[in-house]
Amino acid sequence: MNRIKELRIKRGMTQKELAHVLNCAPTAVSKYELEQLGIDSDKINVLCEIFGCTADYLLCRSETPTPELSPEEERLLVAWRRSPPEIRAIIDAALAPYSQSAIESSTA
Repeated sequence: MNRIKELRIKRGMTQKELAHVLNCAPTAVSKYELEQLGIDSDKINVLCEIFGCTADYLLCRSETPTPELSPEEERLLVAWRRSPPEIRAIIDAALAPYSQSAIESSTA
């Protein structure tokens, strides 16, 4: 699924209007939406600003349009990522009872 078209329509923009903002031809926007033409990083950044989303969401790498992490959550995530695998395993084991899948199975 191509999110550019979805987000453009949600925003009430035509391909021509989006092309104007991106400084490209409307045919280029059509090709972006049809995934017939790659998008350079500058245009991805502009699209993210226009639509208020992350590049990962725009490129269908994430289902979350915007990060919803507090500064504390972000700090913990960075620390987890920097930890060696054995420390990550300990943290993962400690948090396992609180994971979304564990919560969902306990309420079912």
